[in-house]
Amino acid sequence: MKILITSDWYYPVINGVVRSILNLKEYLENQGHDVKVLTLSNSTESYRKDNIYYIGSLGAGKIYPEARISATLRNKYIIELKKWKPDIIHSQCEFSTFMMAVRIAKKASCPLIHTYHTIYEDYTHYFSPSKKVGKKVISVFSKAIADRTDFLIAPSIKTEKILERYTIEKEKIVVIPTGIHMPDKLLDKKNCRKIHNIDESAKVILYLGRLAEEKNIEELIRYYQKLDIKNLEFILVGGGPYLNNLKSYAKQFDKKIDFKGMVKSEEVNEYYRMADLFVSASSSETQGLTYYEALSNGIAAICRKDLCLKEVIIDGFNGYQYENFNEFEKYVKEVLEDEDLNKKLSKNAREYALEKFSVKSFGNKCEKLYEKALEKEK
Repeated sequence: MKILITSDWYYPVINGVVRSILNLKEYLENQGHDVKVLTLSNSTESYRKDNIYYIGSLGAGKIYPEARISATLRNKYIIELKKWKPDIIHSQCEFSTFMMAVRIAKKASCPLIHTYHTIYEDYTHYFSPSKKVGKKVISVFSKAIADRTDFLIAPSIKTEKILERYTIEKEKIVVIPTGIHMPDKLLDKKNCRKIHNIDESAKVILYLGRLAEEKNIEELIRYYQKLDIKNLEFILVGGGPYLNNLKSYAKQFDKKIDFKGMVKSEEVNEYYRMADLFVSASSSETQGLTYYEALSNGIAAICRKDLCLKEVIIDGFNGYQYENFNEFEKYVKEVLEDEDLNKKLSKNAREYALEKFSVKSFGNKCEKLYEKALEKEK
């Protein structure tokens, strides 16, 4: 198949959407498909590099951090892709490149599939002073996107339920969790701690991910201050628009937070492996690739209860979901103080992730959906 993937973001930007695209592209190419990517340039210049088409754009950081926009629909590279006539277009963002995808799909008479990566209801503070008005805008906007597609991929059951609430037809929504690359072998915990100067006797809880307001990281900082556990350390790994705000917030407390900032991609698994627990307080995730990464590294996860974690974090099996501080404290203490429980959760976490969240599983499901869409077109 000739497959065109469209996205407002692409490498070298690294976020959940981009990682999902890179994994899907790799899988499809390994299966022998001809894959091209249409994305936005980080300048006004348009260009092509191998099978990646970059369309000139302008920064739109006031709308959302790192966002870019382009109103170009008659660019020579877009015309080139129309002439290429893809068999399938798989859109990954709802803005500039989505409109380009709609135009190309119409010209090529091919199915358009879209992955709904972001729950925009949790981001209304970026564009609307009223959450109620913001949610209504998102509902109408999302329905308009769905009406222009053949199928809508929801990365989780949570996303599926939200899309159904927007009156999008059930038959059009398909749940496909994004796959990630799993480490072939687990790194040695003692060695990882030695590399990053973490004391061997320390009990380490870890948050790894983008630092943004909607991630609710202040809650983790507050909860950490209230935990009475000997040799406990809280390490925050990641960058983002809210990093400085969090550093300022943490200064009011006695117990220090270890902010590591952005780290190299090859160091990510080292940080997971040197931790005793992965924690998250976010309820804005559509799926949460960092959950999959933590589990694949054999680390139990304690996360705020959320529908996106259904069939991901299973209480007493590979971690726990909490609803308040008392539950958070109870689960953290149980896992850190009961070595046998921690070993059981870690073993289950690794095995479950390998079975459910691999790139192969993800890519195969997308491929089958493409075939279904093409069959529907006949």
